[in-house]
Amino acid sequence: MVEAVEIYICKKGQKIEEGQMVMSNDIDCKEAAQEDAEKRCKVVTSIEKIVYYDVSGGGFRVLYSYTNPNCKEMKKSPRPLGRGNGPAPKKKKKTKPKPKGFWQQVKKTLGV
Repeated sequence: MVEAVEIYICKKGQKIEEGQMVMSNDIDCKEAAQEDAEKRCKVVTSIEKIVYYDVSGGGFRVLYSYTNPNCKEMKKSPRPLGRGNGPAPKKKKKTKPKPKGFWQQVKKTLGV
């Protein structure tokens, strides 16, 4: 019986070590891992590979490995979305400098 499973989720072109790691206590057999992998790949189509490792009892063995045949490359957003990142700030219009008044021109010519 499997007690703990590490799930490595890799996007296209990623190595397994670089992928996102998730722990799970719900997966207890190869069939459950296969079902979970297919479900994850349907939800997030940019997942290329998922590997399930049994880490119970101090061991580290492959429980199940799944490669998504329908992997689609995810479009990159221009700005990373995350906490505190809202829409891009609007650019301010440049204002023309105010024309100098008569006395300012006189002061400038006299060097005062």
